Amino acid sequence: MTIRPFWLMLACATACSPYNFQKEVNAFSGSVENLSDAVVEGYSSLASDREAQAQLQLTHARPQLVVAPNCAIGASASDDFCDVTVVRGQQPNLLGSSDEQRAKAKALEVLPALKDYAHALAAVTNAEDRAAFDKAVSQLSNSVGDLTKAADVAAPGASVIAPAAVDLAGWLVGTGLDQDRFDSLRRGVHAAQRPIQNIAATLGTGLELISTQRRDIIFKDIEGTLKPMGPSLSEEAYREQLADAEAKFAVLNGLRRSDPAGAAESMAKAHDALVAAVDDPNRNYGNLLKALTDFTNKASALRDALATPSTLGNGSSQKGN
Repeated sequence: MTIRPFWLMLACATACSPYNFQKEVNAFSGSVENLSDAVVEGYSSLASDREAQAQLQLTHARPQLVVAPNCAIGASASDDFCDVTVVRGQQPNLLGSSDEQRAKAKALEVLPALKDYAHALAAVTNAEDRAAFDKAVSQLSNSVGDLTKAADVAAPGASVIAPAAVDLAGWLVGTGLDQDRFDSLRRGVHAAQRPIQNIAATLGTGLELISTQRRDIIFKDIEGTLKPMGPSLSEEAYREQLADAEAKFAVLNGLRRSDPAGAAESMAKAHDALVAAVDDPNRNYGNLLKALTDFTNKASALRDALATPSTLGNGSSQKGN
Protein backbone atom coordinates (compact mmCIF):
# COMPACT_ATOMS: atom_id res chain seq x y z
CA MET A 1 0.00 0.00 0.00
CA THR A 2 1.33 3.42 -0.94
CA ILE A 3 1.33 5.94 1.90
CA ARG A 4 1.01 9.55 0.79
CA PRO A 5 3.16 12.21 2.49
CA PHE A 6 1.42 13.99 5.36
CA TRP A 7 1.48 17.35 3.64
CA LEU A 8 -0.21 15.84 0.56
CA MET A 9 -3.04 14.51 2.67
CA LEU A 10 -3.38 17.93 4.29
CA ALA A 11 -3.41 19.53 0.86
CA CYS A 12 -6.27 17.29 -0.22
CA ALA A 13 -8.19 18.17 2.91
CA THR A 14 -7.55 21.86 2.31
CA ALA A 15 -8.82 21.63 -1.25
CA CYS A 16 -12.10 20.20 0.02
CA SER A 17 -12.47 22.64 2.91
CA PRO A 18 -10.93 26.16 2.92
CA TYR A 19 -11.46 26.16 6.67
CA ASN A 20 -8.24 24.10 7.07
CA PHE A 21 -6.02 27.15 6.53
CA GLN A 22 -6.65 28.06 10.16
CA LYS A 23 -3.48 26.40 11.46
CA GLU A 24 -1.28 27.89 8.73
CA VAL A 25 -2.63 31.42 9.18
CA ASN A 26 -2.16 31.17 12.94
CA ALA A 27 1.44 30.09 12.35
CA PHE A 28 2.01 33.07 10.06
CA SER A 29 0.46 35.43 12.61
CA GLY A 30 2.61 34.06 15.43
CA SER A 31 5.78 34.45 13.39
CA VAL A 32 4.84 38.04 12.54
CA GLU A 33 4.67 38.63 16.31
CA ASN A 34 8.17 37.19 16.71
CA LEU A 35 9.53 39.35 13.90
CA SER A 36 7.88 42.42 15.43
CA ASP A 37 9.38 41.57 18.83
CA ALA A 38 12.79 41.22 17.16
CA VAL A 39 12.53 44.79 15.88
CA VAL A 40 11.34 46.34 19.15
CA GLU A 41 13.61 44.35 21.47
CA GLY A 42 16.51 44.67 19.06
CA TYR A 43 16.41 48.45 19.19
CA SER A 44 16.07 48.29 22.98
CA SER A 45 19.12 46.01 23.23
CA LEU A 46 21.10 48.25 20.90
CA ALA A 47 20.28 51.30 23.03
CA SER A 48 21.41 49.42 26.16
CA ASP A 49 24.65 48.39 24.42
CA ARG A 50 25.36 51.98 23.45
CA GLU A 51 24.65 53.31 26.93
CA ALA A 52 26.95 50.71 28.50
CA GLN A 53 29.65 51.43 25.93
CA ALA A 54 29.39 55.17 26.61
CA GLN A 55 29.74 54.58 30.36
CA LEU A 56 32.88 52.54 29.78
CA GLN A 57 34.35 55.19 27.52
CA LEU A 58 33.64 57.93 30.04
CA THR A 59 35.00 55.84 32.92
CA HIS A 60 38.26 55.19 31.08
CA ALA A 61 38.71 58.79 29.88
CA ARG A 62 37.33 60.37 33.09
CA PRO A 63 36.44 63.74 31.50
CA GLN A 64 34.66 66.52 33.36
CA LEU A 65 30.90 66.08 33.11
CA VAL A 66 27.89 68.35 33.52
CA VAL A 67 24.13 67.92 33.19
CA ALA A 68 22.98 68.30 29.59
CA PRO A 69 21.14 71.60 28.96
CA ASN A 70 18.02 69.82 27.65
CA CYS A 71 17.44 68.34 31.13
CA ALA A 72 16.58 71.73 32.61
CA ILE A 73 13.00 72.63 33.49
CA GLY A 74 11.53 74.66 30.68
CA ALA A 75 13.84 73.22 28.03
CA SER A 76 12.08 72.51 24.75
CA ALA A 77 11.03 68.94 24.12
CA SER A 78 13.30 67.07 21.72
CA ASP A 79 14.60 63.63 20.85
CA ASP A 80 17.87 64.35 22.67
CA PHE A 81 18.60 62.33 25.78
CA CYS A 82 18.54 64.04 29.14
CA ASP A 83 21.86 62.82 30.47
CA VAL A 84 25.38 63.88 31.31
CA THR A 85 27.44 65.72 28.74
CA VAL A 86 31.18 66.17 28.35
CA VAL A 87 32.48 69.66 29.12
CA ARG A 88 35.23 69.36 26.55
CA GLY A 89 35.77 66.57 24.06
CA GLN A 90 33.58 64.23 22.03
CA GLN A 91 30.20 63.24 23.39
CA PRO A 92 29.38 59.49 23.06
CA ASN A 93 26.88 58.79 20.27
CA LEU A 94 23.79 57.19 21.78
CA LEU A 95 21.49 57.58 18.77
CA GLY A 96 23.45 56.03 15.91
CA SER A 97 23.85 57.36 12.38
CA SER A 98 21.17 59.34 10.57
CA ASP A 99 20.61 56.34 8.25
CA GLU A 100 20.00 54.15 11.28
CA GLN A 101 17.61 56.64 12.83
CA ARG A 102 15.60 56.83 9.58
CA ALA A 103 15.50 53.04 9.29
CA LYS A 104 14.33 52.78 12.90
CA ALA A 105 11.54 55.32 12.39
CA LYS A 106 10.30 53.49 9.29
CA ALA A 107 10.45 50.05 10.90
CA LEU A 108 8.57 51.12 14.02
CA GLU A 109 5.96 52.95 11.96
CA VAL A 110 4.91 49.91 9.91
CA LEU A 111 4.79 47.41 12.78
CA PRO A 112 1.30 48.22 14.17
CA ALA A 113 -0.39 47.83 10.78
CA LEU A 114 1.53 44.62 10.07
CA LYS A 115 0.53 43.06 13.39
CA ASP A 116 -3.10 44.15 13.03
CA TYR A 117 -3.24 42.54 9.59
CA ALA A 118 -1.76 39.25 10.83
CA HIS A 119 -4.19 39.19 13.77
CA ALA A 120 -7.11 39.94 11.46
CA LEU A 121 -6.22 37.07 9.13
CA ALA A 122 -6.16 34.74 12.11
CA ALA A 123 -9.45 36.12 13.42
CA VAL A 124 -11.19 35.37 10.12
CA THR A 125 -9.97 31.78 9.97
CA ASN A 126 -10.74 31.24 13.67
CA ALA A 127 -14.29 32.65 13.53
CA GLU A 128 -16.72 29.99 14.75
CA ASP A 129 -20.03 31.69 14.00
CA ARG A 130 -21.51 34.40 11.83
CA ALA A 131 -21.24 37.14 14.49
CA ALA A 132 -17.54 36.40 15.09
CA PHE A 133 -16.94 36.24 11.34
CA ASP A 134 -18.65 39.59 10.64
CA LYS A 135 -16.50 41.24 13.32
CA ALA A 136 -13.33 39.56 12.05
CA VAL A 137 -13.94 40.43 8.41
CA SER A 138 -14.51 44.06 9.35
CA GLN A 139 -11.19 43.96 11.20
CA LEU A 140 -9.50 42.40 8.17
CA SER A 141 -10.98 44.92 5.77
CA ASN A 142 -9.75 47.83 7.90
CA SER A 143 -6.34 46.26 8.50
CA VAL A 144 -5.69 45.74 4.79
CA GLY A 145 -6.38 49.43 4.22
CA ASP A 146 -4.05 50.41 7.07
CA LEU A 147 -1.40 48.01 5.83
CA THR A 148 -1.35 49.49 2.35
CA LYS A 149 -1.00 52.98 3.80
CA ALA A 150 1.85 51.86 6.06
CA ALA A 151 3.58 50.33 3.05
CA ASP A 152 4.01 53.85 1.64
CA VAL A 153 6.75 54.23 4.24
CA ALA A 154 8.73 51.67 2.27
CA ALA A 155 7.63 52.52 -1.27
CA PRO A 156 5.49 55.56 -2.15
CA GLY A 157 2.41 54.50 -4.05
CA ALA A 158 2.13 51.09 -2.42
CA SER A 159 -1.27 51.99 -0.95
CA VAL A 160 -2.79 52.56 -4.38
CA ILE A 161 -4.96 49.45 -4.72
CA ALA A 162 -8.39 48.77 -6.13
CA PRO A 163 -10.95 50.40 -3.81
CA ALA A 164 -13.00 47.20 -3.82
CA ALA A 165 -10.14 45.38 -2.12
CA VAL A 166 -10.89 47.14 1.14
CA ASP A 167 -14.60 47.71 0.62
CA LEU A 168 -16.35 46.14 3.59
CA ALA A 169 -19.62 45.68 1.69
CA GLY A 170 -17.80 43.54 -0.84
CA TRP A 171 -16.52 41.20 1.85
CA LEU A 172 -19.80 40.37 3.56
CA VAL A 173 -21.39 38.14 0.93
CA GLY A 174 -22.78 34.64 0.81
CA THR A 175 -24.45 32.47 3.40
CA GLY A 176 -22.02 29.55 3.86
CA LEU A 177 -19.61 30.38 6.69
CA ASP A 178 -16.81 28.08 5.55
CA GLN A 179 -16.89 29.48 2.04
CA ASP A 180 -17.12 33.06 3.28
CA ARG A 181 -14.16 32.46 5.55
CA PHE A 182 -12.14 31.19 2.62
CA ASP A 183 -13.27 33.97 0.25
CA SER A 184 -12.35 36.65 2.78
CA LEU A 185 -8.97 35.06 3.43
CA ARG A 186 -8.25 34.85 -0.28
CA ARG A 187 -9.32 38.41 -0.94
CA GLY A 188 -7.36 39.73 2.02
CA VAL A 189 -4.04 38.06 1.20
CA HIS A 190 -4.25 39.11 -2.43
CA ALA A 191 -4.88 42.75 -1.48
CA ALA A 192 -2.01 42.69 1.03
CA GLN A 193 0.57 40.89 -1.11
CA ARG A 194 2.38 43.93 -2.49
CA PRO A 195 2.30 45.92 0.78
CA ILE A 196 3.73 42.92 2.67
CA GLN A 197 6.64 42.75 0.22
CA ASN A 198 7.41 46.45 0.69
CA ILE A 199 7.12 46.25 4.47
CA ALA A 200 9.41 43.21 4.54
CA ALA A 201 12.09 45.23 2.73
CA THR A 202 11.73 48.07 5.23
CA LEU A 203 12.01 45.74 8.23
CA GLY A 204 14.95 43.91 6.66
CA THR A 205 16.92 47.15 6.40
CA GLY A 206 16.23 48.09 10.01
CA LEU A 207 16.96 44.63 11.37
CA GLU A 208 20.23 44.38 9.46
CA LEU A 209 21.38 47.69 10.93
CA ILE A 210 20.49 46.59 14.47
CA SER A 211 22.46 43.38 14.09
CA THR A 212 25.47 45.06 12.47
CA GLN A 213 25.69 47.76 15.13
CA ARG A 214 25.27 45.34 18.03
CA ARG A 215 27.92 43.01 16.61
CA ASP A 216 30.36 45.89 16.22
CA ILE A 217 29.82 47.16 19.78
CA ILE A 218 30.08 43.68 21.33
CA PHE A 219 33.16 42.81 19.28
CA LYS A 220 34.97 45.92 20.49
CA ASP A 221 33.92 45.20 24.07
CA ILE A 222 35.28 41.67 23.84
CA GLU A 223 38.59 43.10 22.60
CA GLY A 224 38.65 45.38 25.64
CA THR A 225 37.85 42.45 27.93
CA LEU A 226 40.67 40.29 26.53
CA LYS A 227 43.34 43.00 26.30
CA PRO A 228 44.37 43.14 30.00
CA MET A 229 44.30 39.36 30.43
CA GLY A 230 47.69 37.82 31.22
CA PRO A 231 49.93 36.48 33.99
CA SER A 232 49.64 39.71 35.98
CA LEU A 233 46.01 38.91 36.81
CA SER A 234 45.15 36.72 39.76
CA GLU A 235 43.61 33.35 38.94
CA GLU A 236 40.23 34.58 40.19
CA ALA A 237 40.34 37.76 38.11
CA TYR A 238 41.52 35.86 35.04
CA ARG A 239 38.66 33.39 35.43
CA GLU A 240 36.14 36.24 35.74
CA GLN A 241 37.48 37.97 32.65
CA LEU A 242 37.42 34.74 30.65
CA ALA A 243 33.87 33.89 31.74
CA ASP A 244 32.73 37.40 30.80
CA ALA A 245 34.38 37.16 27.39
CA GLU A 246 32.77 33.77 26.73
CA ALA A 247 29.33 35.14 27.68
CA LYS A 248 29.79 37.98 25.22
CA PHE A 249 31.00 35.58 22.54
CA ALA A 250 27.76 33.62 23.02
CA VAL A 251 25.70 36.75 22.33
CA LEU A 252 27.92 37.69 19.39
CA ASN A 253 27.63 34.23 17.83
CA GLY A 254 23.86 34.29 18.27
CA LEU A 255 23.79 37.51 16.26
CA ARG A 256 26.18 36.10 13.67
CA ARG A 257 24.01 32.99 13.16
CA SER A 258 20.77 34.93 12.86
CA ASP A 259 19.62 36.24 9.48
CA PRO A 260 18.01 39.68 9.90
CA ALA A 261 17.28 40.48 6.26
CA GLY A 262 16.48 36.83 5.57
CA ALA A 263 13.95 36.70 8.38
CA ALA A 264 12.08 39.69 6.97
CA GLU A 265 12.30 38.27 3.46
CA SER A 266 10.98 34.92 4.70
CA MET A 267 7.84 36.72 5.90
CA ALA A 268 7.17 37.99 2.39
CA LYS A 269 7.88 34.54 0.94
CA ALA A 270 5.56 32.86 3.44
CA HIS A 271 2.82 35.34 2.59
CA ASP A 272 3.38 34.82 -1.15
CA ALA A 273 3.14 31.07 -0.54
CA LEU A 274 -0.13 31.60 1.34
CA VAL A 275 -1.53 33.52 -1.62
CA ALA A 276 -0.51 30.71 -3.98
CA ALA A 277 -1.93 28.05 -1.66
CA VAL A 278 -5.36 29.60 -1.37
CA ASP A 279 -5.41 29.93 -5.17
CA ASP A 280 -4.40 26.30 -5.77
CA PRO A 281 -4.08 24.19 -2.62
CA ASN A 282 -3.36 20.90 -4.41
CA ARG A 283 -0.35 22.32 -6.20
CA ASN A 284 1.01 24.85 -3.69
CA TYR A 285 0.20 23.66 -0.17
CA GLY A 286 3.53 21.87 0.28
CA ASN A 287 5.41 25.04 -0.63
CA LEU A 288 3.36 26.94 1.95
CA LEU A 289 4.40 24.55 4.72
CA LYS A 290 8.06 24.87 3.77
CA ALA A 291 7.87 28.68 3.62
CA LEU A 292 6.08 28.86 6.97
CA THR A 293 8.67 26.61 8.60
CA ASP A 294 11.48 28.80 7.29
CA PHE A 295 9.75 31.98 8.48
CA THR A 296 8.99 30.49 11.89
CA ASN A 297 12.56 29.34 12.46
CA LYS A 298 14.23 32.54 11.25
CA ALA A 299 11.88 34.91 13.10
CA SER A 300 12.23 32.99 16.37
CA ALA A 301 16.03 32.78 16.15
CA LEU A 302 16.31 36.46 15.28
CA ARG A 303 14.06 37.52 18.17
CA ASP A 304 16.14 35.48 20.61
CA ALA A 305 19.42 36.85 19.26
CA LEU A 306 18.42 40.51 19.22
CA ALA A 307 16.70 40.39 22.61
CA THR A 308 19.65 38.80 24.43
CA PRO A 309 21.59 41.41 26.45
CA SER A 310 25.32 41.61 25.96
CA THR A 311 26.21 42.54 29.58
CA LEU A 312 28.83 45.00 28.36
CA GLY A 313 31.59 45.85 30.79
CA ASN A 314 30.78 43.17 33.36
CA GLY A 315 34.27 41.73 33.20
CA SER A 316 36.23 44.88 33.95
CA SER A 317 37.73 43.52 37.17
CA GLN A 318 41.52 43.44 37.00
CA LYS A 319 42.74 42.08 40.32
CA GLY A 320 46.45 41.49 40.64
CA ASN A 321 48.28 38.61 42.28
